[in-house]
Amino acid sequence: MMLLASALAGPANAQECSLAIASGFTEPAATVEVAAREPGIVATMHVEVGQKVKGGDVLAELDKTMARAEVDGARVRFVAKGRLMVAEAKRDLARRKMSELEKLEKARAVRPLEMIEARAELLVAEAEVEAMLEERRAAEIALASAEARLSLLDIRAPFDGVVSTLHRKPSELVGAGGDARLVTLLSLDKLHADFFVPPACLGRAETGTPLQIRLPREGREVAARVRDLGPDIDAPTGLRRLGIEVDNGDYQLLSGERVELALPLLAPVQ
Repeated sequence: MMLLASALAGPANAQECSLAIASGFTEPAATVEVAAREPGIVATMHVEVGQKVKGGDVLAELDKTMARAEVDGARVRFVAKGRLMVAEAKRDLARRKMSELEKLEKARAVRPLEMIEARAELLVAEAEVEAMLEERRAAEIALASAEARLSLLDIRAPFDGVVSTLHRKPSELVGAGGDARLVTLLSLDKLHADFFVPPACLGRAETGTPLQIRLPREGREVAARVRDLGPDIDAPTGLRRLGIEVDNGDYQLLSGERVELALPLLAPVQ
């Protein structure tokens, strides 16, 4: 949001500050459109406009019927051990048979062809066990993927904030190539404001410099600090942007509040 200086007495120069008071308006430190990462039907909206939420809180849920079925199916495939147990039994039998034949081979009581067949049976049995283990690993990955997709249907707040807008109602479709937004969330624990002032009014201000801003509506001052300084001077106006930040952990200050900054900033305010 661009905020303009309230008054200019004339062009700024390098020695003299030509502006006594700059005014602007507070705005959220961040405004985020929280969207669904998977298309679906809204099952429940857990928040209302104006509600405060914590990071990680569930804001909305999409319908989970199909996703839960996918998880259940993947879990059944993962925990099923019947085929693996059969393969392991065949392998163990082949190993015992091979062991016995090796004893007979030392006594020259077994034909070479029998040894070849026994070794081949053992290799096949071991390969079947390995194939079953690979299937089990694939089933484990499929289960994890299904559970991850299910978790995506819980739409969570990315940070502490206040709900500004609800974009969907229960039973409405979200995503699927259209608008995926569900909630607009404002970060209000810190407020920002921008002032555009003559460079000569900035003094030695730098990022982190403490200062005071005034709330005309309440007739009081609050502590703030320099958030950043614009990297250049606007050629048509001769002004430079000064961004400030105000702590608002108790949410007492409102976004959109008119604020004033006394100039010049000759020295950091302690």
